[in-house]
Amino acid sequence: MPTLAFRAIAAALAASTLLATGEVVPAQPNPASARAEDQRILPYAQPGRLVDVGGRHINMHCAGTGGPTVVLMAGIFSWSVVWYKTQPVIEQNTRVCAFDRASYGFSDPASQPQIISEVVEDLHKVLQAGSIAGPYVLVGHSLGGLEARVYAQRWPEDVVGMFLVDTSPAAEGLIDENQPDFDVAAGRESYAADMLHCALLAMHGSLDPSGPEYKDCTSVDALPSDTPTAFRKIWPRFFTADYFADKVSLMSSLYTHRYDSADHHRLGAMPLVVLSIEHPWNTGTPAGVRLDRAYGKIWNALHADLARLSSRGVHRIIKGSGHQIQLDKPQAVIDAVSEVLSQLHAGAKS
Repeated sequence: MPTLAFRAIAAALAASTLLATGEVVPAQPNPASARAEDQRILPYAQPGRLVDVGGRHINMHCAGTGGPTVVLMAGIFSWSVVWYKTQPVIEQNTRVCAFDRASYGFSDPASQPQIISEVVEDLHKVLQAGSIAGPYVLVGHSLGGLEARVYAQRWPEDVVGMFLVDTSPAAEGLIDENQPDFDVAAGRESYAADMLHCALLAMHGSLDPSGPEYKDCTSVDALPSDTPTAFRKIWPRFFTADYFADKVSLMSSLYTHRYDSADHHRLGAMPLVVLSIEHPWNTGTPAGVRLDRAYGKIWNALHADLARLSSRGVHRIIKGSGHQIQLDKPQAVIDAVSEVLSQLHAGAKS
């Protein structure tokens, strides 16, 4: 991403945007440019609540009180840490929980690499087993946005609001591969092989943070200069063989029409906000410019279609942001979540 894994890779190759894919590696901060440490990221340096889902544990970072409960669902390259700029603000108004898929963050791996339907099943089990009370407002970024729609289709009685952040549509891979210039702009032919190579390195203990292959496996160059030392120390532990294998497996979920119905599931008058970025496909290469010019309009039109799933749906394009809007423009995410909550609270009073 944006919005697929392939676009994140292309963006990472074009520019080392810090935390651009939620998949970053530790580097020594430059003393001359170091700023005060950003303490907001520290809570994600340890597990939140590890909920048993049948012999394995799924991590949920929950904070705040009140309802409805906001559930944060990250993209294919990310886990709960990607919400560190937004969750501390949202929790001031309601209960909010950030979800780590199996093999991501502090969650245990499943018995086999997961697909979208299994991720959604895990989330449902966690909410039930963890007594995390509904109803829920689902906030999904990228692949997490598709997972949110699949969840809402399967358990519609649980979901009262939704917010999609530069989301993947169903069958995204099938849509992407038919676009002129996509293969050249994304450069993604070897992606699965590269990720499986990283998984093998991790499996055999050969993915050394000081080595060049570690940098290749984790896409971009550095954590932000204000990242606390305590978080830098634990960062390499997240890049496991299971993590790399699950990314490849989850990507396969985007090369099927199995989830198409989630993109047509009517949401009635449910509060719904869909955010897009202005230039989703521009990798800085000539092919990327052409792809962005032609396919960017189509991509944002797909997001507008998702907003129309609800009679109260709103679609907004966020200028000046990369794919990770929650990191580049966190206030846009905070405001949209607040908007959904306000509509729900107003409805409850009427």
